Amino acid sequence: MAKQVCDLRAGKGITVAQSNEHLRVGQQNAYMKKVSGTQDPTREHLNFEIGRGGIVKEVDKDTSIPTRIREILKARGITDPNAGLSEDDPRRRRTVANIILEGSRDVMRQLAFGNQEVNFKCGSDNSQVTRCPGIEKWAQDMYHFMADKYGEDNIAAFVVHLDETLPHIHCTLLPITEKNKFSYNKFFGGNKEDGSRKFKELHDQLAEVNAKYGLERGDSIATTNAKHKSYMQWLEEQIDSGKVTLNEQEQKMTEQSTQITANQGRLDNLETEIKRAEKRYKGLTTMIINLREQKQKIITEIGGLEEEYKNGHIPIDELEEKKQKLEDQLNDIQTKLDDKKTKLDAAMTQLEELTGMKENLEKAYDSLYEHVEKNSPSLEDDAMREMTTMMWSEAIEEVQKEHQRLCDFSKKLPPGLRNEFEGLIDGSFIEDIAERGNAIVAAATAIFTGLIDGATKYAQDHGGGGNGPGSGWRRKEDEDEYAYRRRCCIMGRMMMRPAGRKLKR
Repeated sequence: MAKQVCDLRAGKGITVAQSNEHLRVGQQNAYMKKVSGTQDPTREHLNFEIGRGGIVKEVDKDTSIPTRIREILKARGITDPNAGLSEDDPRRRRTVANIILEGSRDVMRQLAFGNQEVNFKCGSDNSQVTRCPGIEKWAQDMYHFMADKYGEDNIAAFVVHLDETLPHIHCTLLPITEKNKFSYNKFFGGNKEDGSRKFKELHDQLAEVNAKYGLERGDSIATTNAKHKSYMQWLEEQIDSGKVTLNEQEQKMTEQSTQITANQGRLDNLETEIKRAEKRYKGLTTMIINLREQKQKIITEIGGLEEEYKNGHIPIDELEEKKQKLEDQLNDIQTKLDDKKTKLDAAMTQLEELTGMKENLEKAYDSLYEHVEKNSPSLEDDAMREMTTMMWSEAIEEVQKEHQRLCDFSKKLPPGLRNEFEGLIDGSFIEDIAERGNAIVAAATAIFTGLIDGATKYAQDHGGGGNGPGSGWRRKEDEDEYAYRRRCCIMGRMMMRPAGRKLKR
């Protein structure tokens, strides 16, 4: 049976950029269509939102979600606790719950499109597709559920996207109590245990509503005591059946794991560059809009002066003097406009180039992943996902920044203290993650999947000076999978450290 999906993310407010993405504002130009890899502009007209009372209506693009939130708070006499605080201020509170509701792909697509032929390949034309009533009914049921559970007055937006590969709902919810006070903890839990309990309760209650749509709640591991089949078990089965030999598998998976890791690193770097370029492009666009407004204002002022002169309210010399000043300002603004337009064209070119590079790399990445999934069921999918979760990529960037900050700080210390301070950093976990994070993940993954020789060779080829785990390395009989993955990560770190460096924990 198909499964329901509910994702909950806390937010300290919602940005205009997030709102624009939810409401599909400012995404009609050629660039946005090009970079929206999972979006289909020809199906955007199928999107809708649920309004008060569960009414299905077109998406209101004229009123942003931040504006809706301000109007809700003003009507209820509530002060935004984050008003006036910068985005990085630690005093900011969680004032928004971003909830995504969806289900298994086949069920959601059937509800949204029925038996219509829809091409989900990027760049396809699906303008002939219409929205089916099933998705509207499901969205209304989800809305009524959220309204009954958390209060309809607390729903700031309830938008349904049908222009992506999987139909889903974005519910923007304000955790405001009956006493008109923000309390995220009361709604969703103030600690891990309480939050887990409330989230489980949310899933259980949602499942009752979703049952009539063929969506059920997935059983938790705690209930089923289910365990994933380890790679060693799978590999032993393949060897026993004669379908693969260990040496062939080692060579193939070592090459593929290394290539996948390298491609992912390049994709991450491109994503960062694209975000910077997008920020610059948006900034230049805003500047141009402001300059145009200033230009129009001055033109209006000049027209007003000429009108005053015609009516005899000001003499000719005063008209010429004021007009000259305004024209000087106008020329200065035009110069700035020309400069910003030139820079905007350059920014657009850069964005298109970066986006093209990303698209080409993603095609190669997807092709390799398809090959891995086809030839080694569950091996790379499970192992890479679990190991990446263990050494999450977002942490690497933050650790790199922190490592650089510590290195810069050490340079300001007296020689004696500097040596002692650098001794604490040298060989530490923060240094390992900052300088060799992706390599450690690759080595740990190879060990976890049983490719011991491949892991050793990878470490040697990528600057590692540590010895491999040896032929006797494998999961212990009484060792759970999490502990085994953790042990693989530690060994991967040891293997990737440069020769002569001590491992610090």
